[in-house]
Amino acid sequence: MPQFPARPLGQRRRPRLAVDTAWDEQAAWYDQRHGEEGDDLYRGVLLPAVIERLAARPGERVLDVACGTGLLGRALAARGVAVLGIDASAAQIARAEARAGPRERYVVGDVRRLPEAAGGERIDHAAAVMALQDLDPMEPVLAGIGRLLPAGGRCVIALTHPCFRVPRRSSWGWDEAARIQYRRIDAYLSVCRVRIRTHPGAAPGTREAAQATLSVHRPLSSYIAAIAAAGMAVVGCDELANPRRGTRGPRFAAEDRAAREIPLFLVLTAQRLP
Repeated sequence: MPQFPARPLGQRRRPRLAVDTAWDEQAAWYDQRHGEEGDDLYRGVLLPAVIERLAARPGERVLDVACGTGLLGRALAARGVAVLGIDASAAQIARAEARAGPRERYVVGDVRRLPEAAGGERIDHAAAVMALQDLDPMEPVLAGIGRLLPAGGRCVIALTHPCFRVPRRSSWGWDEAARIQYRRIDAYLSVCRVRIRTHPGAAPGTREAAQATLSVHRPLSSYIAAIAAAGMAVVGCDELANPRRGTRGPRFAAEDRAAREIPLFLVLTAQRLP
């Protein structure tokens, strides 16, 4: 059975290269929202695309960068793939470990220093699912992946689509004359850093309402350049639409068309060059 070597029991919870992270306080909410397999978008849209593009075979080893509570790791382990997950949040790692099987190993570490955090473990492929947009800077993360991957190894990156989903700089609009819903983009090429409330529906004034994480918008060219600088080449690109739909009403047809035509997620597949 493929697996990463287990740590001594006394080291089970010891952080490696730990850093401050906003996700420690949000781990309980995140785990409640996603549970064992993830919400409908993770389970039905993101994970199938990432797993297909990784194309990891039973017996191979995948590095899950900023692994959170281990959603990808569990899905891969069920397919016979060994997973090493690294995340800065000890609280998230604890939840991943609580559900982990023998093919999964999770450690607390700084993903900007991946070769050290990985502790010399060999990997075949890597993934960063909904992570790079929350990491600043991202270049050391990709550089670390590039150093760990063997020639031909794949790295799959999943993001909210940077061309259409720019925090505080994009929104839905409605053209009454044409009866169409469109995506308005107010700015795109400039990098912006925005604090995003993790619990948008939380009651004002509560601790939950104050919890936030940093989201960094970068144009697509920034990701391509960072991937190339890390010694990898983009070999695949998937743009994934949002399957969720609202209540049927007079604008439903236009809203449905917009949701099918304007993607929510971007999945980039890169390969380590010889």
